Amino acid sequence: MPGAKQRDKLERVLGVAGELFAASDFQGVCMDQIAQLAGVGKGTLYNLFESKEDLYFSIIRSRLGELLDLLERSYDGRKDTLKNLRSLILHLHKFMSKHPHFYLLWKREENTLARSDRLGIAALYGRIESLVLRVLERGVEEGLVRPGLDHELVAHLILGMIDGLRKAPENVYRREEALDEALEVLMKGIGVEGVEVRVTYDRYQHARSADER
Repeated sequence: MPGAKQRDKLERVLGVAGELFAASDFQGVCMDQIAQLAGVGKGTLYNLFESKEDLYFSIIRSRLGELLDLLERSYDGRKDTLKNLRSLILHLHKFMSKHPHFYLLWKREENTLARSDRLGIAALYGRIESLVLRVLERGVEEGLVRPGLDHELVAHLILGMIDGLRKAPENVYRREEALDEALEVLMKGIGVEGVEVRVTYDRYQHARSADER
């Protein structure tokens, strides 16, 4: 297992490279530029990654693995569907806010990765879909979620919805409210007809300032 210094270098490289690749196309980014901005030698860069292509897809694979680990740890089969869906949405938003370029790269290469899983990326996403499936199946059992839904489509909708919210120029308080509003909209689409779902809270983690009242 790499030491703390090695992990720090790896994280800097992934962060810098992700930002550069998201701002340009693959050909528009060079390894010299990544090494300079990440504060590592070019030799160190090639010790970490075999090639620029390896680095590019390692960003997606590494971040997707981190996201999967986060979502699996936050899932609790003892909780009801709404609590697990809210946890899913909150953790997705937090992760995408921390790694804003990850989702762009992933969606850019989605069709390519679907045709060939030699990198194991599609398998990681499949596990995220399986987690969403568990939550939805629990919702069907509770009589909250409509049966027969396309769970892959629902997973894509959730990811796209959260990415859109992340980009919205809202203050912290409004983002927290917006996440619950997004969950309410989602439940109106996938919920059983006639089931009323309210997921707003009287108090949020960040209090509204006097100027916002």
